[in-house]
Amino acid sequence: MHTSNQLIERQAFRQLRNKVRRVIQPGNLRHIVEQEINSVIMQALNAQLEAERDEAIGRAPYCRSGRGPARNGYKSLHIPGLFSGLTLKRPVVRKGSIRLPLIDAMKNAGKHLCNILAVRFWLRGAATRSVAEELREATGARMSASTVSTLTNALEPTLRAWETRPIPQGLHYVMLDALYLPVRRPGFTKKQALLVALGVDPDGRRHVLGFLLGDRESKDSWEALINDLLARGLDRKVLHMVISDEHKGIESAVASCLGVAHQLCVIHKIRNLRARVPRRDWKTFLEDLHPVYWAVSREAANRALGALEARWGQAYPKAVSLVGHRFEDHTRFFDEPEKFWTLLRSTNLIERFNLELRRRFNPAGTMHSELEVSKIVWSVSQAQESRWAKRRWKSQPKIQPKEVVAV
Repeated sequence: MHTSNQLIERQAFRQLRNKVRRVIQPGNLRHIVEQEINSVIMQALNAQLEAERDEAIGRAPYCRSGRGPARNGYKSLHIPGLFSGLTLKRPVVRKGSIRLPLIDAMKNAGKHLCNILAVRFWLRGAATRSVAEELREATGARMSASTVSTLTNALEPTLRAWETRPIPQGLHYVMLDALYLPVRRPGFTKKQALLVALGVDPDGRRHVLGFLLGDRESKDSWEALINDLLARGLDRKVLHMVISDEHKGIESAVASCLGVAHQLCVIHKIRNLRARVPRRDWKTFLEDLHPVYWAVSREAANRALGALEARWGQAYPKAVSLVGHRFEDHTRFFDEPEKFWTLLRSTNLIERFNLELRRRFNPAGTMHSELEVSKIVWSVSQAQESRWAKRRWKSQPKIQPKEVVAV
């Protein structure tokens, strides 16, 4: 038989055990840990504030003096930014005021963190208004869309230094392409061409060389970009080849400024052929086209072209004529080392980079200035070059016909 005290003790332990089990559920446990950590931090910070108050007024607690500030309790204090989840007790005084360095340091730290987050979020693709709203809600910081723009404008010296940096030495290949984006001008908004240049060295390392915002893809605008690359150290004597789509402005600028071999994009050619061959015959036509551009040598490519003309010349003369049009300009990659053929036969590399630019420009909408364009291009370029640096270009297996269609 158990005594009454033993029964009461057992019942109390059972109830206590059940309460502990409920408390240590994953969600509750995390909340308790967070509360305890915040409590320890707040106690330490409040103790430091009290020590700074005592040092400022120059006497210990309960010591009375007719001169200087006197203790007058506390007020709740919420600091936006890094410490927005903490509620501190700010010491208050009568007959004067005191300075508490800890509060100033916490405010500056929180503000600095919010500024860094605002710049990083905007560079990653969030709109200025979205950045401001999220930071206000998360940290309580006083921030607006214009504040975010002002913070990112502080990058201008870095951008100007990056735009005028020397070109990497020994580049063998340069790729040129453009994309269009809306830019606000005084009184109107206009689509403008963003001209982009990438470079590849003999080891397969890829580099963002430069960009230029112009009214359109004209010979003059492309010459301006190429001349800027030359002024920053691009060596036309070492350069082997320029790769681009079939654009008159690019071709004229390359011929006048560089005078090197010009490889035209094979994938653009295949896309144009797709519109000239009916769907029912496209797969078979593509199987015969594949040995032309993915041949093992220039001679094999010429033989494959002859076979294509013999089989399809009467059925689809326009398509076959298009394959033969400027055939030499579409097969100049055969003159380079075979490990680079996959890279050189198309503009896929620069189009993939431009896709990253579009992903960043689209959320931003209309560009309000060239500085805003420069900030985005710099941000995307830094991220892309970091990814490129982690891997070297390697010779890839020949692309099958189905993969060519998907490009």
